[in-house]
Amino acid sequence: MRVALFVACYNDTFFPAAGRATVEVLERLGVEVDFPLDQTCCGQLHHNTGYQPEARRLAERFVEVFAPYEAVVTPSAS
Repeated sequence: MRVALFVACYNDTFFPAAGRATVEVLERLGVEVDFPLDQTCCGQLHHNTGYQPEARRLAERFVEVFAPYEAVVTPSAS
């Protein structure tokens, strides 16, 4: 199985080791992990604060970047 790793900006800022640990666990399980370099903000913060047009553009970009993958894994609770 091939998955994409999405590291949310909050996690990347405050818990950078979580992304590395996620990759380590997945690879031990035999999962191929890619980290798409084109990934950006998913738009959740924009959506939650009322910036719907901006959130929509970011969400559409997220879908475009992660569409080729069987699954998207993120070490984030949000």
